[in-house]
Amino acid sequence: MRKGDRVTGFIALGFSLWLLIESSRFDYLTTYTPGPGFLPFWLGICLGLLSLYLIFDTFKRKADKEENETRLPGKKALFRVGLILLFIAGFAFSLKTFGLPLTTFIFVTLVLFLLEKFGILKSLFYGVVFSASLFLVFRYWLEVDLPKGLLGL
Repeated sequence: MRKGDRVTGFIALGFSLWLLIESSRFDYLTTYTPGPGFLPFWLGICLGLLSLYLIFDTFKRKADKEENETRLPGKKALFRVGLILLFIAGFAFSLKTFGLPLTTFIFVTLVLFLLEKFGILKSLFYGVVFSASLFLVFRYWLEVDLPKGLLGL
């Protein structure tokens, strides 16, 4: 996998450079807050550092250790990836209908219960805590309007 990791690292490094160039087109700071160029700039920095680490890590890994590794994930791992992609698509499509708090609650509860094999009560608890925290932070602390749904929150 060293060759695949190297290629991925170089692609990610190119993408991070593109992010840095594009972020320079926007203001880094506005009067009192970060501007529209703030997030892409720091995403480019973080992605660049992580991709450089991945590239350099491929050179220091031993080749004989990789021969025992399997190249493709198993059916169970592919099923989990497909299921999480399905959950994310359902999250995106139901966001306007149900609103952010309810959609987040359903998403977190399903992921924890079906994919991570948490108990139903623990999944429900974490779903409530996470969606309530998200709602409180964005609605009252950051004062951001969230998508409203059936609950009208």
